[in-house]
Formats: sequence, structure tokens, C-alpha cells
Amino acid sequence: MLDSNIRHLLDTVFKSPPGTAQPDVAALRKAAEEAPKLLGGVPEPLASVSDASTPGESCAIALRVYRPESASALPLLLYAHGGGWVTGSLDSHDRLCRMLANRLPAIVVAVDYRCAPEHAYPAALDDFEAAWHWARAHATELGADGVRFVAAGDSSGGNLAAALTLRLRAGRTPQPALQLLLYPALDATCSRASYREFTTGYNLAGAQMAWYWEAYRAGGAIDAMEFSPLAGADLSGLPDAIIAVAEYDVLRDDGIDYAHALTAAGVPARVVHCDGMIHGFLRWSGAVPAARTWIDAIAAASRSALAGHV
Repeated sequence: MLDSNIRHLLDTVFKSPPGTAQPDVAALRKAAEEAPKLLGGVPEPLASVSDASTPGESCAIALRVYRPESASALPLLLYAHGGGWVTGSLDSHDRLCRMLANRLPAIVVAVDYRCAPEHAYPAALDDFEAAWHWARAHATELGADGVRFVAAGDSSGGNLAAALTLRLRAGRTPQPALQLLLYPALDATCSRASYREFTTGYNLAGAQMAWYWEAYRAGGAIDAMEFSPLAGADLSGLPDAIIAVAEYDVLRDDGIDYAHALTAAGVPARVVHCDGMIHGFLRWSGAVPAARTWIDAIAAASRSALAGHV
């Protein structure tokens, strides 16, 4: 059953469904920044929040480092924000990154990667990979243990986290201990059953998600594994996965089917089924109390998965 607070948001804040015509990118970006201010609640305090950067292919990549109160060395979680590879920023996901840092707990490094359509695939992934190498190199000075690394992200950011593990495997370079994928976008064909079930009326429309994929792809191969991870025939040798899916979400089956494919390839994968939720809900914890419960569950599953990596 749809959560009552989610129902209220659909009837009020998200009442006007996205159109199928060419979206207004500026309007989408403005909405992505305003939503957490309206719905995210008071930002949680941390021991420190600081900005950093690392060189990228064509410009510096902005980073934000979140340190929770802790007397011991922590895992390091590299985070890619969602927004269809088009919207989102360090600020749009600040509240969620604070909550993840406190609840895991972990040092969280958020990445302000280049966005489409100005910067198409693989620009965002290239930036996320550059941030990964920076995070590994600076882990101990940031207060992390230098052993337990997590590649994480929500929606399109979940795509980048999954794609990073595939790229690292291809390059035979060190993998994270865990991939944490929050309602990830993993199938560029937009053909799974949940697209038909929830194509309109649940905030993220199927046509809108298809437009995001095309904005990011910009004519590239639709079946490239680093672009569309579910296109991959071989998912062996990847990190353990925690995959959170929202019950009423066009992307629900992307996450579920990826977990099944990982398991079939011998990779431990657990799905956290967030009942009653829709796409994007993790950033709305001020208006949707259940979001906090699900963040706690996601953090608990992540702690369990990391327990063997010491």
C-alpha cells in the first residue's frame, strides 16, 4: 500500500505529472535543488563537513567530505547523486549524505560530476572514477580505515556506482568492498515490467526516465555495460551489493533483476524492499517519516555486508 505521506505529496507537491515533450532542463535542475529544502527536514549535524576537489579530464571535480562523530577509523563511502545524469548537485543530496554518514557510520565523499546534456556519457562516470582514485589515495588522512570502501549512489548515481565496479574489474584495479545502489537506473531499454506498472502517477514517469537515458547516451551504444549494467552478460567478480528499491517506481525491477543477475554470477546481493515508497523518497525524510526508517534499514544492511571486510 502506498505510504500515506507519499500519497499526500503526490496529491500536492507532485500533482502535475511530467510531460512527454522535451523537458526544460533549467526547470528540472531548479526543482531538484528546491525539493530537499521543502521536504528534507533539518540537516543532521556532523563532526565536520568540508569541501575538496580533484583534477578531472577537463576541469576540477568538486567533492564534499562528511565526517561523523566517531572514535574509530571508519569505512569510506564514495557517493554519486541522482538526477537522471542531468540534475542534482552536492547541495541537492547534502541531507541524505549526512544521514548516511551518521547511520553507517562512514566517511562520505560526495562527487559533483559533470552532467548531461552538456556532458554526455561517459563524462559522469569518468569523474566518478577520478573521485574514486582520489578517495582511495586520501582515505586514511580523511579518517577512514583504508580497507572498507563503498561505491554508492541513488538513481542515476546508482548507475554510476555499478558502472564504476564494472570499469574497475575491466582494469583489474582494486574494487570497493560493497556497492550500495539506491533505486538505481540499470537498464537503458526501459523495458522491464515496473515501467508498465508505474509509468505515470508516481512522480518519475516512464517517458521522463527514457528522456534522461537519451540525454546521457547522446547517441552512444545502448548495450555498453558501463552505460547500462544490466546489458552485461558477465557480472562475476564484482563487489557484494546492497540494492534498495521503491515499491512504486519505474526503476524497481532494474534493481531487483540486477540483484538476481549478481547472485547468479556468484556475487552476494541483498535487496531492501522499501514498501509504500516512490522514486526519490530518501531525500524527503522531513515530510516522509518512513524514509528515516528505510535509511536505517539500508545502513544496517550495509554494516552487515561490511562486517567481513576488516
